[in-house]
Amino acid sequence: MQKIYLIRHGETDWNLEKRFQGRENVPLNGKGKKQAQLLARRLKEKELTAVYSSPLSRARETAEIIGAVHGLTPCIVEKLGEISFGSLEGKKYTELNENERKIIDRWMVDPETVSIPRGETFKQFRERILESYNELLNVEQEGDLAIVTHGGAIKVLVADILKVPFSRFAALILFPGSLTTILYDNRRNSYLELFNDVCHLQKIF
Repeated sequence: MQKIYLIRHGETDWNLEKRFQGRENVPLNGKGKKQAQLLARRLKEKELTAVYSSPLSRARETAEIIGAVHGLTPCIVEKLGEISFGSLEGKKYTELNENERKIIDRWMVDPETVSIPRGETFKQFRERILESYNELLNVEQEGDLAIVTHGGAIKVLVADILKVPFSRFAALILFPGSLTTILYDNRRNSYLELFNDVCHLQKIF
């Protein structure tokens, strides 16, 4: 069995403020760094072959903390970045104008057909996440991997594995610093083992 550890980055101030982060380079806050350290402690005894990361600072910082305990330098994968929210990035929902609210409300229900102004379409996002993930699996066919990325990316991967309609994308919830694990048998069948697990974070909740 090969195990893939899918890790959502630790908390940022924008997570706390409920701002659309998208492709913005928002660093971890103090709690986010602690979350990454607790994740690293949880994974310390695991035999990881490699650590991969989104290029965005919040994921990269998390990956560096996890990689350090294994003597591994994270490999940055550009296509693992979060979806671009275009003109909405940096804004809270309460700061959106009426038209923007209508768009994001529709997008949450039907991301496949609703486009965000100057943002990335869900089709583009889904295709690049699945493509980059499958490329990693083709390269790393043995050994367990840690992949530090974003809530949207992990939801895409889980929905694909479970064959859940992408229209149900918003029904999946992932907390900052959470752990999701996927298993592959020798026939490359996939199994969701854990989803949004945060037991390692109990000390700071």
